[in-house]
Amino acid sequence: MVAAYYFKPFWFVLLGFILAIFTVSVHYWCFYKQTSITSTKLQSVSIHAQVEEVFSSDYIRIKLTHINEQPFPWYKQVFANVSIDIKKDAPSLKIGQQLKATAKLKQYRSRKNFDSFDSEVYAFTQKLHFKGRLIDFSAHQGQAHWLKGVYRSWLWHNLKDYKLSWLYYTLLSGDKSKISQQDKKQMQRLGLSHMLAISGLHIGIVFALTRYLSQGICFLAVLLGVRFCQSRDLNKYHAYAGLIGSTLYVLLSGLAVSALRALLMLCVLVMAYLFSKRVVNLRSLLFALCGVLLIDPFVVLNPGLYFSFIAVYGIFCCVRTWAGNRKKQSFLTQLFLLQLVLGLLLAPLSSYYFNGISVFALVTNMIFIPLLSFVILPSLLILVTSHLLGFMDGWFLLLDEYLFLLLELLVSWLIEVSWLKTSPFAWQYVIVFYLALLLITQVKIWRFIALIPVIIACVNSISQPSVKWQIDVFDVGHGTAVLVSTGKQALLYDIGAKYFDSFSIFERVIQPYLDANNLTLSHIVLSHQDNDHVGGVKELLAYAGKAPFSAFHNREVKSTCNITSLKMANTLHLESLWPTRPMLSDNNNSCVVKVSDGHYSLLLAGDIERDAEQLLVQQSATKLNSDILLVPHHGSNTSSTEAFIAAVDPQIAIYSRSYYSIWRLPHPQVVKRYAQADIRQLDTALEGHIRIMVTEHALQFEFARQAHRYWFL
Repeated sequence: MVAAYYFKPFWFVLLGFILAIFTVSVHYWCFYKQTSITSTKLQSVSIHAQVEEVFSSDYIRIKLTHINEQPFPWYKQVFANVSIDIKKDAPSLKIGQQLKATAKLKQYRSRKNFDSFDSEVYAFTQKLHFKGRLIDFSAHQGQAHWLKGVYRSWLWHNLKDYKLSWLYYTLLSGDKSKISQQDKKQMQRLGLSHMLAISGLHIGIVFALTRYLSQGICFLAVLLGVRFCQSRDLNKYHAYAGLIGSTLYVLLSGLAVSALRALLMLCVLVMAYLFSKRVVNLRSLLFALCGVLLIDPFVVLNPGLYFSFIAVYGIFCCVRTWAGNRKKQSFLTQLFLLQLVLGLLLAPLSSYYFNGISVFALVTNMIFIPLLSFVILPSLLILVTSHLLGFMDGWFLLLDEYLFLLLELLVSWLIEVSWLKTSPFAWQYVIVFYLALLLITQVKIWRFIALIPVIIACVNSISQPSVKWQIDVFDVGHGTAVLVSTGKQALLYDIGAKYFDSFSIFERVIQPYLDANNLTLSHIVLSHQDNDHVGGVKELLAYAGKAPFSAFHNREVKSTCNITSLKMANTLHLESLWPTRPMLSDNNNSCVVKVSDGHYSLLLAGDIERDAEQLLVQQSATKLNSDILLVPHHGSNTSSTEAFIAAVDPQIAIYSRSYYSIWRLPHPQVVKRYAQADIRQLDTALEGHIRIMVTEHALQFEFARQAHRYWFL
């Protein structure tokens, strides 16, 4: 109260905090809070649901309306990803069909790794509460799809035969599901990813086109003899028409963050025009931001929010600077400078989220932004109208061919040199950069204040201890994948599983990590041939070739490993200790490797069981002693005998396993044996990706679930 008396704005700040807390709480409890089932175990429940998305013939997304005959509130959306058993000759499920089924559902939980896509955060934003399997179901046609679904189905049906169908479909619907990973990567490297997100550019074009269409209709009406009352300001009706067209476009595009921001800003500007009010540019941006956060405060989890608002902030700053400059610059000069400013302004975000920067974005955007504004989008709107009226679309085939050739030309010339890789860094450095930039541009007095966060960041970076080598135990579910790196060289021990002959852990988790950290695979060890250890070997060979298999496998991928000893980067000593003789069990033929720098050591034990453990203790008892142990066979009771634990005598024991383990790993007896030996136990199912940084005199730990912890997950 005392503060409020002397500082009147304090009331507004306090009210802002209260409103923010209230808004977040209401949205969380009403729309986002996870629906829990009484147990975390996989269990059968009866459900009523509607098919929302069909990923493949045997994998779909459903919207749940009832669980065990208990309905969800009308305002709460609960989705689940489920696999289904399709009988032979049975018709495939379609979007909009109603299902009554018995299902085995479990709370949605996924792998959590550094420098990898966070599936759990994505699932939270999509209100995806469960995953599981439909055991038995009956399907019948539900009510007609709502407008967006009908529009998207009709749109793809009419666009799928064009060479750039994925681009046209995305621009007109906001749905990116038709874009292949290769096309996404190419657009990102060319600096054209923003074209795929419905934003102010797209909405501005639609607003202008619908406004001009309204003016054209009025002009035709006048030619036909219609007389309008002179007291009416037709410009207001044209503005309404543009706003209606833009709103419809945003609704059909799925209310993406960038689209919603642009629409709210457009509404503010149109209302200001209609009521003859002057709205400062930056203030309209703040109004739009407040509107977006009021509609959905959890949109802060979407990187698009930051790209969108920071880009528009940059545009406003440029426009304000040019408005105060007496020397007028040409349109092309302004466009060039604007692209340069945006490229520099968004570089830290691009580097943080995508581990790289598009070098030639300035060139590609100078080509494609005018094309998008004056050719592509207007032509697409004419094409859609032509299809609705039943006209021929031969003229568009020529445009499609030219655009395809242009994109292919840019890809062939620039794709190999257009992407500058950057190393991963903490999000705090992104905050420091934009905070310093904001202080420099907005605080006219005492601009040196901007140096404070920069100095703090520099001191923090310099004070970090030097890391000699690093151990990364990936969270791969049930399976194993361990990366040992020093400098830019790395040893990869196993690569996790591959599911449904399409989902490779190596491709989805390990390869992005290698690329993000610019690591080279010097050596690869495949402990044995079980799928949970070597599932993505095809993708591994395509990525690294056979050269890294030379030392331990003689370039033969399916062979047991050699007993050998070697140095990596003159820092680490690598030695394979097992198998010294063939065993009847494939698990017991697992390759056991010890990694040491002379002070700290790591033992990678594969899936060996008690027979192999016993022989290892007899043959190599002195070599087994290690500081860190990858627990054999994921913590199965067939392994980790007391004699083996005593011989290794680790400080740290790490389980690599799935959270929902059907084998109930690690076994309680195994946990008890390690606990009795006073050994710290870590678990990828609980900690996620485990990163151990080995310095001169200590081990430093980082855990992905701890680093990416949110109060609502």
